[in-house]
Amino acid sequence: MDGMATETRHEVLRAKAAEIARSVVAPTAGRHDRDITLPVEMLKALHEQGLLSLCVPKELGGDGVNIVLGHDPISYLVVLEELGKVDMASTHCFQVHAHAVQMLAVAATPEQQKRYFAPIVDGGEVISWTATEPGGTARGHYGMVTEARPTPDGLEVTGEKTYGTLASIAAWTLLHAALPDLPAPQNMIMFMVPKSAEGFEIDLDWWNPVGMRAAVSPRVNLHQVKVPKRDIIQDGGFYARDNYGSRWHLAFGATHLGAAQGILDFICDYLPKRGTGGNPHAQRAVGEMVMRIEAARGLLYKAARFWGGSDIPAAERYALMGKLYAMATAEWIINEAVRVAGSSALFEEHPLSRQIRNIHVQSTHANLDNTAQSIGRARMGLDFDPANQQ
Repeated sequence: MDGMATETRHEVLRAKAAEIARSVVAPTAGRHDRDITLPVEMLKALHEQGLLSLCVPKELGGDGVNIVLGHDPISYLVVLEELGKVDMASTHCFQVHAHAVQMLAVAATPEQQKRYFAPIVDGGEVISWTATEPGGTARGHYGMVTEARPTPDGLEVTGEKTYGTLASIAAWTLLHAALPDLPAPQNMIMFMVPKSAEGFEIDLDWWNPVGMRAAVSPRVNLHQVKVPKRDIIQDGGFYARDNYGSRWHLAFGATHLGAAQGILDFICDYLPKRGTGGNPHAQRAVGEMVMRIEAARGLLYKAARFWGGSDIPAAERYALMGKLYAMATAEWIINEAVRVAGSSALFEEHPLSRQIRNIHVQSTHANLDNTAQSIGRARMGLDFDPANQQ
């Protein structure tokens, strides 16, 4: 696909996502935030427009977008950016599904892919993915406590996972656990569990944050869950060997970039109505917002283009930079927006309130100082972990 055709494709996808954001997400996001419920209307609309299967391989009915394979990753980033302008929490639901599909498109066998992807293409089902565990920040992202004990038929898994976005409705959940008697990360194994599996329990009461409420991400309890061999994804340690975790940074950046743009769009519409559009400080703030967002967008999409080439170390460095700068931009814009919109922006019923809460909650998943440290180590020629999210 030549450059002009690719650009046209991106604009078509952007327009589709923007329309879903306008007509579906905007009218329902407040209710899902209030009630702590998943944006099922958005997921249905994404399926109807072919976006839910965007990352499914072409031969199985999708569009084949895949950042791991370098297959036009900007296509799913523009969808995230447009949805993120209206509601980050809803957007994160699509992000988790898209990442699970991209991972399986690389790691699962052809037979596995047919079983996992057919419900997406045919029926609009979603896939959940969680590796996070209580206390994982202290142990490191490869420090799994949930145990996957080998059996003659596959695995028996016992443990606890957190932040299981979509797990309460997903047809399948992609999970990580540790094989016994092996050091990390060689002990990490991935597998799929259907929502009907015995011993697979969802604790929805656990999810009650101040922001990202519609990205319902419950605790998942695993009580001797039996995983047959046909649902084991690769061998132990394969995920860490190729630093697959470094592929997901840019989607977090795109979601924050969208939220920042949405706040700017709101401010530019709101200030004249408030009667403060002529205020020099407000004009200066809007000017800085414009510049920072454009800089973040440029860095983010430059980083995405690296994944289509052969310089993977550069792609990993730029992925960290793109994510960090987009998140930092969103955090900075919150403070400026409140200054020019007035303190009522912090009231619960204000149109900006939900996005402000969402940005604060979501950005804590990627410690910005630690990310900057990794970027600094890379520039100094020191070893660094490009998959580090904390």
